[in-house]
Amino acid sequence: MLVFSSDRHRHPRAMMVDQRNSAQPISQLPPELISHIVALGFPIPSYFGESRKPQPCPYLKILVSLTAISRIWRNAIIGTPSLWGLLSTNQPLRINRISLERSRSCPLMIEIGPFVQPTWTKANELLDVALPHWNRWSHASLWLPNLDQIMAHLSSEAPSLERFHVWTDPAGFPNPTPINLFGGYAPRLWDVWVLGLPIIWDSEGARGLRRLSLQHLHHGVISVDDILSLLTVNPLLESFDIMHSAIGASRLKAPSTRIPPVQLLNLKTIKLQHIPVGVVGNILRCFRAPNCEVFRLQADGKPDNPFDADEFLDQSLGHFNAFLRSTLDFRRSSQLHLYQDHIQWICSSPRIFDAPSFSINISAIKMNSSVPWIAQLLDQGTDHALRLSVFPSLFEIDEEDLAGLESLSLIPHVRTLKMYPGLRQSTQFILDLLGGTNEVTKSSTFPGLEVLQIECISERGLLDLESMLMHRYGEPGRGVMGAGPIRIVVKLPLRDSPGGQSDERIQNDHLVRIRTLPGVESVTLESTFHQDEMLASIYDDDLGDGSNLL
Repeated sequence: MLVFSSDRHRHPRAMMVDQRNSAQPISQLPPELISHIVALGFPIPSYFGESRKPQPCPYLKILVSLTAISRIWRNAIIGTPSLWGLLSTNQPLRINRISLERSRSCPLMIEIGPFVQPTWTKANELLDVALPHWNRWSHASLWLPNLDQIMAHLSSEAPSLERFHVWTDPAGFPNPTPINLFGGYAPRLWDVWVLGLPIIWDSEGARGLRRLSLQHLHHGVISVDDILSLLTVNPLLESFDIMHSAIGASRLKAPSTRIPPVQLLNLKTIKLQHIPVGVVGNILRCFRAPNCEVFRLQADGKPDNPFDADEFLDQSLGHFNAFLRSTLDFRRSSQLHLYQDHIQWICSSPRIFDAPSFSINISAIKMNSSVPWIAQLLDQGTDHALRLSVFPSLFEIDEEDLAGLESLSLIPHVRTLKMYPGLRQSTQFILDLLGGTNEVTKSSTFPGLEVLQIECISERGLLDLESMLMHRYGEPGRGVMGAGPIRIVVKLPLRDSPGGQSDERIQNDHLVRIRTLPGVESVTLESTFHQDEMLASIYDDDLGDGSNLL
């Protein structure tokens, strides 16, 4: 059994530990094999980006702890230059100098992170040490308030650079002059993550990429044409991300229909977030990603000018329909949020990472133009067991919104509806839909509904709910057909008045009465305080006449 002792120079037991460990079979391995084992177990590239985390993983501490196994391991690790290529502001400058000396001519990984205090002094000191070895840089993760010290090198050739991540303050470039990234020569570069840095986008240095992330690019330093050019010259792209950027308009009046879309067969991840909807439309229209696995879209419209989304949804998102359907079938559930000025459709789960997912958030969109597109997607080729949860949050309802909600009520995949009675107009209309019929098929609206959730329901809201249930299930001859039983989940408002307890008792009695109505499978009263230890009050068949509270 190996014994670790990192204090060999201070503890008298250290020499005994070293002698004992040196006699173990693992210490009899050739030095080259020991170095290979360490490199496989703790590869330096896997620690790239650790400096951006609040609690970075201490690579060097791990390496030093391994040298304490025995003198043989110590000599093998210290004598392997490729294990010492990490220079970071998370390490003292003295340690960085030692690592640089031990790395000899091996590639360097430079990390300047934002979570070290004070940061900028350490950043400048590290750059003073590392910049003379620019040609050896293979990985660079730089978080800097300005790029004055490094700007000249960004226009120099980078023969060894593979991954380049840089965060800087866009305000540091009031009149940006784009740079020719790496002088157009970075033959090994495949990963670029840029925040705030103006670049000449048709540079040879921006070719052959597999990952590209552009964030907070302002002052029109990049246009739609530049983005399309980037996609064209990077056919092996696997991840494409643009966020919070003021993208200049295309010099073309409209994308040419004669130019075939760029085929990006390796593209797995697409993220276009906080980008004007017109720009998003032009970008999505001009490429195809048949093997996409992660799709994040947040398109910003003008709140004072809601747009009709038919053309956008058809021409820009239409070629993603097959991916959206397959993701829905895989996940089996999704959530649709309908707000006054935008829609949000989410099909993902934080518990499952390596699986298809999408999130579509479009602002200033007319609901009546988006719901039919969603209904068509769900109707063509998706599993009928798919579950759609809908959360309408509409303050005002106009005729177009009414048409959108009516279209929504015909979708058989809607399993859960969550309403907010504070939004009186939309809630009343949805309850009217639930109590009505599809005039074409004479069947129930929301035919697949299983759960109805109502937040902070008042006594008036309970009366409306009871009326809806009686219309939906209790009046033969109205033509309501195919309405399955539903589970009702309600949350009562807080009671601060002296008569609060009395009012609460009246509401509880009303809930008991609602539970006895036909078509009601159960009634659950949720806690207003969201406390995990509080049991909900449930009215179901196990409670007999429903007069008891669990």
